[in-house]
Parts: sequence; C-alpha cells; structure tokens
Amino acid sequence: MGLLPGWAMVSAESGRLLDRPDELAADLASVRHEGNGVYAITTRANDRFRLVKRVGALDPGVTASYASNGDTVELTLSDQLTNDEVAPALARALAESAAGLRGGRRYREDARLFGPHSVPDLDAEQIPVDAGNRAELRQRGRMEQQLDSRSRRAAMRAEIRKLALTMGVAEGQPNAELLRTLLTEEERAILDRGKGSGREPLDERVRPAGYVAKSLVGSGTAAVAVGVAAAAFTGNPLVGLGIAAPTIANAAAGALTERKLDRQRTDARRPAYKEDEKQRAFDYPGLRGNLDGAEPVRPDVVKLPRTTTWGNYFRRHLKPTLAAAAVAGALTPFGVPAWSTAMVIASSALAKSLAERLVDTKKMEFRLSRVDATERHRLADPQLYVNQLAAEFTDLQARLDRVVATAANAHVAPSSEDDRPPGRQAPAMPPSPQDLPSAPPFTVALSAQLIENVSGSARRIFVGGTPTAVDVDPTALARHVSVQAESLINAAGPGLLGAITGAIGDKHFLSRDEDARYSSRQWYLRHKQATQAEALAETLEPRLELFRSLTESLEEQVGLPVGAASQHLPVVTSRPTGPRPMAQAPKTAYVAQVAAGTLGGTAGALGLDLVLDLPDLAVVMTVAGGAGSTVAGPIARRVFRNHEIETHLALEDNKGVHAVDQAELNEQRAFSRYLSTQLTMQAEAFVRRTEPVRVTLSPPESSPLYADHVRAAVRRAELDNVPPGQPESRYDQDVRSQRTQALHRVEHWAAEIDRTRGEASWALDQAQRNTQHAIKLYESIADGNGRRLPFPDLRTVDPAAGRRVVGGPTDQVRAGAEQAVRRLVAEPAGKPLLPERLIALEQLTRAADAVDHHATHGTDESRAHVQQQFDKSLDEAHRLWREAGVRDGLSLPVLSVVSEPGGEAEHAETGELAHLRRMIGIPQGGLGPTNPSTAPRRAPAPGRPQDRSR
Repeated sequence: MGLLPGWAMVSAESGRLLDRPDELAADLASVRHEGNGVYAITTRANDRFRLVKRVGALDPGVTASYASNGDTVELTLSDQLTNDEVAPALARALAESAAGLRGGRRYREDARLFGPHSVPDLDAEQIPVDAGNRAELRQRGRMEQQLDSRSRRAAMRAEIRKLALTMGVAEGQPNAELLRTLLTEEERAILDRGKGSGREPLDERVRPAGYVAKSLVGSGTAAVAVGVAAAAFTGNPLVGLGIAAPTIANAAAGALTERKLDRQRTDARRPAYKEDEKQRAFDYPGLRGNLDGAEPVRPDVVKLPRTTTWGNYFRRHLKPTLAAAAVAGALTPFGVPAWSTAMVIASSALAKSLAERLVDTKKMEFRLSRVDATERHRLADPQLYVNQLAAEFTDLQARLDRVVATAANAHVAPSSEDDRPPGRQAPAMPPSPQDLPSAPPFTVALSAQLIENVSGSARRIFVGGTPTAVDVDPTALARHVSVQAESLINAAGPGLLGAITGAIGDKHFLSRDEDARYSSRQWYLRHKQATQAEALAETLEPRLELFRSLTESLEEQVGLPVGAASQHLPVVTSRPTGPRPMAQAPKTAYVAQVAAGTLGGTAGALGLDLVLDLPDLAVVMTVAGGAGSTVAGPIARRVFRNHEIETHLALEDNKGVHAVDQAELNEQRAFSRYLSTQLTMQAEAFVRRTEPVRVTLSPPESSPLYADHVRAAVRRAELDNVPPGQPESRYDQDVRSQRTQALHRVEHWAAEIDRTRGEASWALDQAQRNTQHAIKLYESIADGNGRRLPFPDLRTVDPAAGRRVVGGPTDQVRAGAEQAVRRLVAEPAGKPLLPERLIALEQLTRAADAVDHHATHGTDESRAHVQQQFDKSLDEAHRLWREAGVRDGLSLPVLSVVSEPGGEAEHAETGELAHLRRMIGIPQGGLGPTNPSTAPRRAPAPGRPQDRSR
C-alpha cells in the first residue's frame, strides 16, 4: 500500500481491519459491513452500535476523531496516518466509543484513571479514555511482535513507551505500581517488553542528539569558519582541515560527555536544596507549629557541595581531547598538520574544567540564595492558605479560652497574630527576592572568561603562525617592546579584552536568564499552591464552619461579642492568570552573550595588530572564529534551551507535579483534624461543666442502649489512661498496659451483649455478667501509688459516643483512628512523635478507604496491593505508638454486629462533626460530610482486626 495516496491507504487498511475484527485489540465480537463505510458492530461485552467510518484531514497530531449520536458513532481517521498507525488509531477509537456508549454520560478528560495525575488508590473507576488507551496499548504490543522490520519494531516500541508515560505506568512515575495492577497480564507484558531499550522514561536531560547538534552548530561552525579562513589565507586546504577536523571531533565527543556531566551535576545539587528545605520547614512550620508535641529541634546546618567533584569536570573535557588527538593522529600520515590544533585543545582541557566548575558553583550558590529568599517570603506570607488556617485555629483557641475565662470570672489577654506555641519564635523576615542580585557577581564571569581564554592564547601560539624574520614596528610604542614581550602580548592580549567584554555579556545573559526562570517558577508555585489549597479547603471548610458556629454560640451564652475573625473563612489562593512565562532569556540576550566576547577578542586582535603587528594568520583566525561563533552560537544555544524547556515541561506532566501532592495533603489533613478535635474536646468539656446537672437513671442492662453506654464509658476511661507526659516507672507502664487490656475486655463483652440480644436469655445474661466482672477488674488495678481509677458512671456519658463499630477491619481502623486522635489530644503537652503519629493515622485511614474502594472497582492484583499497603500502614502505626511509650501499640475498637434489622441505620452519625452538630443543634447532614466515601457498603474485607464479636 506504500504507493497509494494517504487517504486511499488509510481507507483500505482500516476497511481490511474491520473485515478481520480479530486483528483489532478492541474486544469486538462481530462486524458486519453494511456498505458505504457503515458497519454494525457488536462487542464481547454485548454492546451494539453502528459505525460510520470516514477518512479526511484532521489537525496535526490528531489521529482520529469521533462523535456519538445515540447508538451511532461517526469516526474520521486522519489521512496522514502511516500504515503502522492505522490499527492503533482504529482500536483506540472503537474501544473508546463502545465504553462511552456503555457509560451513557460525559466524562472529563482529566478524570481518567490511567494518567500521572490520577489518584488510583481512592478512585479506580475507568472512563472511555482509559479503555481507548488500553486498546491502543494492546494493539501496538501485538503489532510489535508481528512486524518483520527491526526499524519498524523499534519505532513501535518507542510509541509504546510514549503511551506508557501518558498512562502513568512507566517505571518511576507516581502510582505506576498500583496502576499496573489494574492492567491485564498481556498489557503488563507489553510494557515490560517496551521498557528494555531507549533512555530512562523520566530523564530530565535533552536527548543525546540535541547535545550533539548544539555542539556541532555552535563550536563546529566556528571551527569550519576558522579552517576555511586558514586554508584561504595559506593557500593550503590541509591547514584548514588540520584546524577544523580535530575541533569538530572534540565538539562531538564533548557533547556526549557534557550530557553525562549534566546528570552528575543534577544529582550533586539535590541534597543542597533538601538541606535548605529542612531549615525553612523548621522556621515556617505552618499547621505543625500549632501542635503541642515535643519541642522541635532545629536540624544541623550542613553546607553540602554545590556541584559535582572536579574530577567529573576534568573527565568531561579529557575524553573529547583524546578524541581530537585520535583524529589528529589519523590525519597526520596524510600530511595534514593537525597536531598543533590537538595541542591547543589539550592545553585548554584543564583550564576549562576549572572554569566550568567555578561558574557552576557560584551559579548554584546564587540560585540557592534566591530560592531560599523566595520560599521564605512565600512561607511567611500571611495570605498563604496554610498560614490562614494556622491563624484561624489560633484565633478559635483564643476565643474559646476567653469563653472559659469569662464563665469563670477570669481574664484572658486578646490573641495576636504572632501567637505561637511556647519556645517557637517567629523568624526574622528574609530579604525580598527583588533585592537580591539577578546574577552571580561580575568577578565570577570574568574569572571564568580569563580561564577559558587560555585556549585562544594557545591557538595563537601554536597555530597562529610565526613572526616575520624582520621585526616590523609600526608604531613608536612597538619599538620599545622586545620580540619576546610582543609574542606574549600578541598571545594573551586579545584574550584579555575578549574576557572583559565576554564577562559583561555573560553577566547580561545570566541576569535575563535567571529572571525568566524565576518568573516561570513563581507561576508554577502559585498554581501548585492554589491546587493544594483547593483540595485542603474541600476537607476543612465544613469543620471550620461548624466550629465557628459553636464558638459564636458559646460567646453569646457568656455575653462576649462575636469574634471579628468570623467574618469569612480563610481564602483559598487564587490561580495565576495568563499562560506560564517561558523560562527562556530573550533572543537578544543570547546574541549579546556570544557577540560581546567575540567582538572584544576581535577588536583586541585588530588593535594589537595595528600597534604591534600580530602575525596575519592569527588575526585572520580570530576574526573568522568570532564571526562563526556570533552567527551560529546564539542559534545553537537558544534552540537547545527550547528543547530543554520542552523536556522539562513534559517531565512535569509525566511526573504529575501539577496534581495535588497527596503526601502534603495528608499531612495537612492530619494536623487539621487534630487541631479541630482539640478544640471540639475543649468545647465539650466546657459544655459539660456549664450544663445543669442531669439526674438520670442508669440504663438497665435490658436496655438496647446499655452496650452503647458501656462503650461510651470505655471511651471516657481511655482518656484517663493516656501517657502522663513524664518519665514513669516500669511498674506504672505495666499498669497502663493492664488497664488498656481491661478496657478492651469490657468493650469485647459489650459487643457480646449486642450479639446475644434476641438470642437465648442465658447467653445475654452471661454477657452482661461478664461485662460487670470486666469493669470490676478494671477498677481493681492500682498503680505504684496505690491509686485506682473508677469506671465512668454510665449515667454521665453520652451513648452516642459509644455507638457500635460494625463491618470489617477497615471500618475498625477508621473508628480507631478517630478515637486515637482524641486520646492524643488528652495527653499532656510535649507528646512524643505527635506529628509522625498523626500522619500515620491519616495514612492508615486512607489505606482503609483504598481497600474498600478496590473491593468494588479493583482487580485481584490491585486488591492484594492495597491490602499490603493497609497492613504496612497498620504495622507502622503500632510501631510509632510503642516508640512513644504505649506498650500495646495503637488501640482499636472491638468490632460488633448489627443484631437487629436496620440496626445500622438506627445509629446516629458519629465522629467529630457529629459532636459539633449535637452541641450546636444542627441536624445530621445539615452541612454535609467533609469527605464522603465513594465506596458502597460491602462485606467485611480480609485484614487483621484486634477483636471481633462472632
């Protein structure tokens, strides 16, 4: 079909494939051609639709487009498709169309499961785009094994790797491991075959060809210009070849070693950024600064290397030198005078390695200082959403303190914006990024230029020709300069002036380039900041609204004016307007950078020639080299930078850096949940103290709410059994462990009461007696001072706090995490490992949600994966609790059963929001849940519950 026009080939090939549906990886059961490009299609999932196929012109890069109208799909294939691209495009379009008709609703493109921005642990539902991607992947994988041409197979594997990046399943992408478990075995095998060759999928460097092109266009053009000029001046082409060939070989080999050095530089710089981040995290803790955990310790200030070792720089220039020497050695037997050029290159290898490392070190120090100042200003900004939240929690705490103090006829000073936990002082305001220099000092550029001009001086010595036999002194000054001094001045003079003007050009370029990079990064940070704030606000705003309502109600009760801060909730950061600025200096900056040095060197050579009479060949070579560099250098550098920007933007997308940072979001949610629970418990305690004493009868053991009262009392007793916040004897640690186990037994027998209610009366009576016995055992435990803790009076507890926990291990963990936060709040200030434990609870809750979600929407492999993550998270939580002094690890509630029809529905909403709603009288669901589960109720999942009533 290679001789057919594009539209004819595409039409014929697509028709052939539809006549043989088994060759398409779109799960087609049957295809019947009705004529005129109309097909009746039935899929293996028994989806039926009519396909109207056309071939026509589409936008560049678009392989196919389709539109659905009822059960009819109108498909247009691009007439620019190659023969090997028809089947993948057709398979994708058919699979995506069938999935879209099956779903019956529209989907957002950014909601796809298979992509680097997805959240597959909590949302594993696939949309039509996912079906299309998977069909294309299968189609390409099958074709790759059938193609007979090695080049065509390599091209198909390259397309598979690109598709893997789009789907987020390439090695190193976020969530790739979990996403691959949602693929079939065939699809995973295709990905494994495709990843064995080619560069790393997430390599942040330009491809090797880009480095070679930049070097050959920039340095190669100048070398050719010098060689041509030398050949024309001497009348000997071999002289020009001897200058150009080794230089070009040096440039080509140097491009590859430069690429390797870029990787080494990047790897060496990352730790320095990480160390600065640690210092900033200590100075600007955000919500972490509101926690009452152990006093944080400032990390040691460690100054790490700013770039890689000098040896790597030296090898980067040594290997190209050897390549140039090899070319010179190969040309010499043919009469080409190439050794002098090789000697020039060799003489400059050491100098260039020193200059390049010096510039990189100073540029890195400059960027570190600028990034640090920028980040400190961002983190110190009171309008930063996290800072608004921290101020909001501080204000709510102060208002609640005033309520308590007013009720007790005491006085509390008003809060200020600088309120911080004891021992934390607000860091000094950093200098504004606008006040910092926009580039490293001029002396750095000048030093680098002077070192790099060693090669130019060497060229004028070894290649620039010899002085005339008769010393011609064109000026009076020349007659006072010796021949030896003239040679030295002639060699170094042009380089000195070129270094000065080149340094000016470098300074100008770096200033413009850094400003462009800075603007682009600021846009990115603002966008990222807004994305994080939106995700966090979705979780927190309902809680803040409820607690504000409660605080205002309490203020009114004690006669205080409503706090001014309650006028509006913290404002979510707005997204940046307009497109992202390019991290690219203007074209004129590239021209100025190259032209400044070459014009200075050329002017120096011509001026010295007029004064001291330089060898003519040296002048000609200097002028020709400057002209070549000025013309080709800016083009090569700018085009290469464009490729760098494209690579980095693609890398950002493939790494999903524009999506919500789930680790950061989990941390902020964890801290916010703790702070809001802390306020809720303080409000509960105040309400209990100020409410009239309720005289109620103890619930009879026959009451359906008796077990709830017992569990509520267990929850209250757990708060009395938290670590004391100070060293305790081993005996008292044993006592705390015994009390924990005793309360666990009480809860176990309360669950037995639920289970046996409605069964034989003797079983219920036995469970009630065992409950009373367990309570007495708890009350009999004495600490080292002989103190025994009474079991809370069942008349004083709220049965809503003791609602049974039903379901499976994931339900048990979610309830246990909520209870664990309340126990952490009850611990005295200075709580060990508080941030770590809060984050562990959030991760454990998320892992539990993932297990439930994949039970419905996952595969056997994905269910095993999320279950493993759940087990790891639970083990980590137990470890942290033991390390914090809780010998029994994280305590989880006992699972109960729903003993009566509709038993689950009879229970009111539980949790922090429920406490708040009950205190302010808002009905359940009045303001909506903060994080509704998308997974339906299911049968208990496998896991490791602490106890279960059977």
